[in-house]
Amino acid sequence: MNMTFLGTGAAEGVPSYFCRCTLCSRIREAGGRNIRSRTSFRIDAQHQIDFSPDIFYQMIKLGLDVYDLEHLLITHTHKDHFAVGEIMSKLNRIEHNNRPLHVYLSEPAAEWSAKLLAVYGLDATPGRSNWDGKFIIHPLRYFESYDVGRLKVTTVPGNHYGMSRSELAINYLIELPDGRKLLYASDTGWYTEATWRFLEGKSVDLLIMECTFGNREGYPKYADSHLDIPNYVLMLERMKEIEFVHEHTRVWATHINTAHHLLHDEMQAEFDRSGYRVVVAYDGLAIDADGI
Repeated sequence: MNMTFLGTGAAEGVPSYFCRCTLCSRIREAGGRNIRSRTSFRIDAQHQIDFSPDIFYQMIKLGLDVYDLEHLLITHTHKDHFAVGEIMSKLNRIEHNNRPLHVYLSEPAAEWSAKLLAVYGLDATPGRSNWDGKFIIHPLRYFESYDVGRLKVTTVPGNHYGMSRSELAINYLIELPDGRKLLYASDTGWYTEATWRFLEGKSVDLLIMECTFGNREGYPKYADSHLDIPNYVLMLERMKEIEFVHEHTRVWATHINTAHHLLHDEMQAEFDRSGYRVVVAYDGLAIDADGI
């Protein structure tokens, strides 16, 4: 199983196309791994987390398609994670795989999304097949486990609100077919105590966690909504305390924006000094069967 970071940027993309700040200007000049499309993650051809507004660009750049995609896990309803119009592009094709796309999102997200989906002619009634069987919506409860294709998926609420006031982003705790366990945590912020208690007694082999604000000046400790590098390290320290991560856990940072001062390699150097082995992910980075 080769997993791939399709995109590693936050809502505005990196660089921000409305911006000429020092960092965005440096990124345009440097190019390469500094260019970040909006965040999404491919587990394999059948399973994906989030559907970015940059999906067309990602597929072209990486030589991929989503022809075989059957199970789409949505973290929350912000537009950089849930690009409804792009998902509906399954209708604009000459040939498709003749299987429905199962879309999973939290119950509050599904409720909020119902009116939006109706604009596209999509009935959001749970489990109902829509548009000749091409889409099926699955609302998920927090702190529950589900069978999603070949994956066992548990919903862990982050401390980050989506478009609905009652919608917390889902951080997906996933048991992969080979038995390894992955936590995909974007967007998150400092977890509530209820979430920390839920993670006690569990552990992961792979951890992918957002580091939206890099080395942003003046960002508070234990902040909700998003992490910067110090809060990322605090999360790792708490996870180590409860033995959720261990010495063999592989760790990546993703969902990075431009509200800080670091290019890709500079952010990697900051993490290297932290004492934790964190890899700063970049668009197209693949995780092979050994987690490398």
